[in-house]
Amino acid sequence: MCRTQAVHPTSNPDHADGTASGAGIGELFRQWGQAYINTYKPCKQHIKLIKSIQVCRTPALGGVVMVCKDCGARHYIYKSCGHSHCMLCQSIKREQWMDRLNQRLLKVPYIHTTFTIPHQLNGLFRMNQKVLYGALMKACWQTVKVVSSAQGYTPGMTSVLHTFGSDMKYHIHVHALISLGGVDQTGQWQYPHKKNKIASFRVLCSTFKQMMISQIQQLEKTNQLRYHLPVEEMLKEVAKVRWVVHSTRPTMDTTVIQSYLARYINRTAISPSRLKYLPQQHEVHILYNDYKHQQSGLAAPKAIKVMSPLEAIHQMLQHVLPLYFNKSRHYGIHRHGTKVRKQISNQLINHGAIIRTVFEILRQLLKIDVFACEHCGSMDFIKDIIAQDDSYLLSYHQNRAPPASLALHAGRSSNPTVHPIAQKGVSHAANPQI
Repeated sequence: MCRTQAVHPTSNPDHADGTASGAGIGELFRQWGQAYINTYKPCKQHIKLIKSIQVCRTPALGGVVMVCKDCGARHYIYKSCGHSHCMLCQSIKREQWMDRLNQRLLKVPYIHTTFTIPHQLNGLFRMNQKVLYGALMKACWQTVKVVSSAQGYTPGMTSVLHTFGSDMKYHIHVHALISLGGVDQTGQWQYPHKKNKIASFRVLCSTFKQMMISQIQQLEKTNQLRYHLPVEEMLKEVAKVRWVVHSTRPTMDTTVIQSYLARYINRTAISPSRLKYLPQQHEVHILYNDYKHQQSGLAAPKAIKVMSPLEAIHQMLQHVLPLYFNKSRHYGIHRHGTKVRKQISNQLINHGAIIRTVFEILRQLLKIDVFACEHCGSMDFIKDIIAQDDSYLLSYHQNRAPPASLALHAGRSSNPTVHPIAQKGVSHAANPQI
């Protein structure tokens, strides 16, 4: 398993040893992870993730300590777990994914499109995640391909699967970055017939509904689905409603969209900055976008969702994807091996895109040119190796009292309250909806 390193500031008095996320995700899983395993008996895949988060960026994995020669300050650098679903690490991999995406994108306008599955199908998707998630990704591309082929060109599309909203509820949707136009049979770039969109809203919604229902029916005929209710009856109900396909206006600057897509490439459900764990109150506070009270032309206000520790862990783990499932996929002229891509004019290809080294990415993430002491600014250090502490997690539990009750999640209110500082207006482009 690949293990990367991250620098943890020592200026925080609560965590002078450099341990990551003291009152956040790491602390939550270290205190309540075993209780969750004992109570809910999760699958082996979820247990592995819990164990990985418990030791991520802690002495259990070892690391190095940088001792400043001038002032004697100690700067700890602990190794990360490297788990592909860990919320605490993988920043370098996300940056590298963005670099590879830059190589695929062309010098043309792009549209950010979101394909959303009706909530009536949530139960069916939960029971058949691997086959239906794959069918959803395929249906999204078929939708774009059908409306584009009717106009005589092949577009490019990069899609990322999300199963969560910002409040961590089960909300299945696909974010897609789609080129405005594509390459025709002569190798020339052709724009769509409609201005600023690949097709009308009604055409995209109806085509997506048709493609997804067709995929589910095919899986049902081949006995690849299991569900306690008749699938055909359910499909008849969802066929009566309009499926939502939301598209933004085209733009040449895709930096914001790329950053948004990369945010959860090697992460599950939530980032550490949006979660706060209160050990004394046995509460977890999640900051999320309250789209229900969003005003037209303004960014969604922020709200806080209060949950018990076990409930918070459960909501995070429900979004862990099946083993070996590829949540990001490239189609059309975004695929390097396709014959159509070879016909693209050199003027449209991003020749300047390069893959940055790990050191360059670290410099950007840490916002520093070189590693310097936080206290005196010195760059003269003595480097000592920190060996793995196999007893760290055991001693951690021994020094803490067990939870008072494993049923703290029962009866606790999860009603969100509006965050008081989040009523400022921000453009939608800077905050794409989840």
